[in-house]
Amino acid sequence: MALVVSEASAQGSPPATAPGNAPSSSGSQQQGFGGPPAGQQQQQELQRRRQQMQQTNEQQSSAAPTPALRPNALTGSQGGATGQGSAGSALAASDGTGAGVLGEPRGTTTPRATVGGALRNSSSQGVQAGAARVLTVAPEQLNLADAIAIGLDNNLTTLLATERAEEARALQQQVRSFLLPNITGTAYQQNRTLNLAAQGLGGGGDEMAGGMGGGAAPIPSFVGPFNTFDARLNFSQTILNLAALREYKSSKAAVQVADLTAQLAREQVATFVALAYLTAQRSNLEVQAARADYQLAAALRELAVKQRNAGVANGIDVVRAESRAAQERLRVVQAEANAEQTRLDLERAIGLPQGSATQLTDSLVMRTEAVPLLDVAVQQALTARLDTRIAEQTIEQRALDRKARAAARYPTVNAVGDYGQSANTPFRNDRATRTYGVQLSLPVFDGGYTRGRINAALSRQRQAEWQLGNSRGQVEQDVRTALVGWRLGAEQVRASEEQFQLATRELELATQRFRAGVADNTEVIEAQAGLANARALRVQALAQYGAARLNFAAATGTAQSFRL
Repeated sequence: MALVVSEASAQGSPPATAPGNAPSSSGSQQQGFGGPPAGQQQQQELQRRRQQMQQTNEQQSSAAPTPALRPNALTGSQGGATGQGSAGSALAASDGTGAGVLGEPRGTTTPRATVGGALRNSSSQGVQAGAARVLTVAPEQLNLADAIAIGLDNNLTTLLATERAEEARALQQQVRSFLLPNITGTAYQQNRTLNLAAQGLGGGGDEMAGGMGGGAAPIPSFVGPFNTFDARLNFSQTILNLAALREYKSSKAAVQVADLTAQLAREQVATFVALAYLTAQRSNLEVQAARADYQLAAALRELAVKQRNAGVANGIDVVRAESRAAQERLRVVQAEANAEQTRLDLERAIGLPQGSATQLTDSLVMRTEAVPLLDVAVQQALTARLDTRIAEQTIEQRALDRKARAAARYPTVNAVGDYGQSANTPFRNDRATRTYGVQLSLPVFDGGYTRGRINAALSRQRQAEWQLGNSRGQVEQDVRTALVGWRLGAEQVRASEEQFQLATRELELATQRFRAGVADNTEVIEAQAGLANARALRVQALAQYGAARLNFAAATGTAQSFRL
């Protein structure tokens, strides 16, 4: 219930119409000051739409666009709070059951590394948002920096986040409109009849005596038809409305949250694009490794044939060599198919034409940079991570929203008025009329509605505070996990390089023994398998090293500047 007090001054005109209460063409009178406060219906509609947008934003933030958005998802761990699996499963070590292990010869002492990856489908990397726009002409060469820039311009996630920020600005503009003057124009022409007897002015006869005396002219009980015309401007201006003022401040804070969310979307897309680029380059290295293994197998097959023709070897040696060559040829086919698929994933993510001939120029290499210090990295992450900044800004926004809801208990004061022409028809008996006044609305009792809204806002504020605490703890865990992965990746690269050199030396010695005729080619086949495995492990170690560095960049909020 609201207590409404109004004061008006009129010169023969109907009371002014509050905004949103304009008369319909069938009405006979304008609504007076006794109606809803100026702009109340618009504010209620705005509040409903704002709550809907907040619920939509919360649902979208709780469901990450892609698993790659979580830094730890790049190393094959679970996706943390998102509950999603790894988006970098192609970078994780295989258990030896994937493609490329057919017909492994007995006696192999080293577990076989996968080349070509496991079977894939359209959702194997959890891609949920690709490019919404596609370049008309693909570039001839593409480095990682350019790939990230193109992805940020074309990916659906960044485009939607930008539009949501624009939507928040539009909402702020709507809220601000309730603090500014509102002017509307109304005009109507109508023909009417009136039954005055129905209003209590007589007993139902055609005429009745008027006034208290008997000499007054009789008043007809039925009047009309007659014409009425009115055209005027209606004005309202908020003088005092603390709820609307605080709602405007809350909407400004919501714009800042939306802007930070748009920046976070760019960081997330940069992480996803970098992962797709890294995976594509790993697949290219696997193709090179598989082809090198096949060329080696073909050369050893020719050696076995020559040794058999010279009488040093027998037929079983040739069969072993041919079987090995067939296996390596199959691995080449698998690696090429996997490389084509990962290339399509990259093109889809950043918006390149599918099947383009763009050459990827950045390679997977071991960098000489040192692993950052933990304390420095954690401090950098707490400052740069956008999810933490969003949580802080959300607390401020929800505190302002709570104050805005509490201000609904305070009175509001509006100035209202109108000015226009009143006549029978346009330009007939027309006179300028006006109304002005001040409207005071004071809430008295609303059944606990305002208290419920305040408690709900307070609960949402506490939720944001808990989320901030969780976010800060998650940041430190992400940084620590990324540093562990970085150090492990660097050691894996060194170990795989040493293993490759030893496997190369082992194959050389086994080949010399086979040429000299002191042994069959079993040792050669085993050494060849060891070399192929060492070559695949070296590619895998480089890929995991790059993923670990990308993990660290995502954990510290610097994914957009990440380089291989």
